[in-house]
Amino acid sequence: MNELTHGLAAFLLPPTGALPLLLLGWWLRARHRRLAAGLFLLGWLGLWIGSTDLGAQWLQDRLLGRQEAFAVARLGEVPAPQTAIVVLGAGGRMLVPEYHSPQLKALSVERLRYGIWLARQCDCPLLMSGGLGRAAKPGQPSEAALADRLAREQFGFAPRWLEDQSADTRENARYSAAMLKDQGIRRVVLVTHDMHMRRALRAFRAALPPEIELIPAPVGLNPPGYELRDLLPSQEGIARARYLGYEWLGWMAGH
Repeated sequence: MNELTHGLAAFLLPPTGALPLLLLGWWLRARHRRLAAGLFLLGWLGLWIGSTDLGAQWLQDRLLGRQEAFAVARLGEVPAPQTAIVVLGAGGRMLVPEYHSPQLKALSVERLRYGIWLARQCDCPLLMSGGLGRAAKPGQPSEAALADRLAREQFGFAPRWLEDQSADTRENARYSAAMLKDQGIRRVVLVTHDMHMRRALRAFRAALPPEIELIPAPVGLNPPGYELRDLLPSQEGIARARYLGYEWLGWMAGH
């Protein structure tokens, strides 16, 4: 049932989510020409929005809101030992052939790299949060363990805390909050992708004590303005639109 649910959700995400409109328009083309034409137009518009960077950003602004880049100068507002940089995992792979070993997925690496950069700006401690996930295979290492190895080997950095029990965003928040309890932390700088940030902030605000300040530090932001190529279908546009659809569904479902 879980595989069926994920398969159905994957089909409904952009840009393939526009296909039912096109199919319905084709089916109604003989009996309801105007309605069919409208469905075709909506379907093609949906395909464009779900295939381009500009379309994905336009949709994100309306469904989840646009995130702003974190102002690094704010790291000096609170003493470094009282600020925790919390990085959320985005998945790992059981085997990456070129490395002959398990590795973090690209989104996880992007988050970790930014989290380490922030931590070095203020000499703040870093917490990496990421367990096995609900579809983990036997023997698969946790995201936190993979991040710890990557941080030490590639960045020469040692995270202070490794939260390796969580399977979703709410558990990221709950277990991370438990690890930070009684550590003298007054501020949490939360690192995740811009489209995931709204869900993550909701979960962490519910899990953290009200006296701890929570500040978003998103990665994956689009620069202001756009270029002509942003109007054209691209692999990056499709990936961004599908990720947006996934995050919007998660937000609406309360996850």
